[in-house]
Amino acid sequence: MRLAVVAQASVRPIVVPSSAGLRLAAAPSSDESLLIERMQASKTLTHIDVLNRTPRTWKTPGYDQAVDYVVQQMRDAGWDVRVEELEAKSWSGTGKLRNVVAERRGTAADGERKLVVAGAHLDSVRNGPGANDNASGSSTLIELAKSFEGIDTRNDVRLVWFDGEEAGLLGSIAHVKANAADSDRTIAMLNMDMVGSYAGRVGFDLGRRTGTAGLSDAMKGVQLRTGLTAVEYPERHSRSDHASFDNVGIPSIDFGVSVKSVEKDDPYYHSPKDTVDKINPDVLEGYGDLIAVTLLDFANRSSRIG
Repeated sequence: MRLAVVAQASVRPIVVPSSAGLRLAAAPSSDESLLIERMQASKTLTHIDVLNRTPRTWKTPGYDQAVDYVVQQMRDAGWDVRVEELEAKSWSGTGKLRNVVAERRGTAADGERKLVVAGAHLDSVRNGPGANDNASGSSTLIELAKSFEGIDTRNDVRLVWFDGEEAGLLGSIAHVKANAADSDRTIAMLNMDMVGSYAGRVGFDLGRRTGTAGLSDAMKGVQLRTGLTAVEYPERHSRSDHASFDNVGIPSIDFGVSVKSVEKDDPYYHSPKDTVDKINPDVLEGYGDLIAVTLLDFANRSSRIG
């Protein structure tokens, strides 16, 4: 995640555990229950451990190794996967971006199928291995793909591991531009960035342009139906890849640590100490459960949420 200098929060974030042990407000569907059962922090941590072994900076061998790992994981999970190579220019120079894109087709008829995108940036800063920022989001995305085995959705689902986020949201900006033909049929974009903060909490914020009461209510509905718990952050920021979709009018949700408290409560942010041993497994699993059920919900809707 790319952060501006922000004010320090005076309240310590609350760690919200995973769904285990929470009293359900209503009965989740069988598919929702299956996803919650499958999204285990222990599985996600195995991917974080692999990705965390070397920095994954844009245009480096470390990033290319991460791409190879994600591609193989998606092939093993049975998704259609490709590496999307695009050109980019930023303050750090020019070069080729390599986004990993995995897709699966929905069951609705041609002309009726919509699209839901879920994404996370795969790159890290140069001086940090990036366990939380953002191997946590990238690894959660891998486990999402695996957890959807045998679960059909009405709409197409696209998972994207973005390159160059730390250099200026380069991968997501380029992806949105290259796939502009899909914009009108995209119901929502779900972004995950820093979803394992050791002192974090399970929460989300809506896009600055596309955040609506309807979208907020949809998230409340997911929580009420499943018993999962999350905080909707009042600040709507544009410092992660959801902003690239939000800017073109695609409803966007960013799942991750509160941007108002990250600098105070995560001293490992953008440092060599951002390692797998700092990940909070309860927070990681709570995010995994929430994102998986939200993705299922949106992937079965027939239209955008107003």
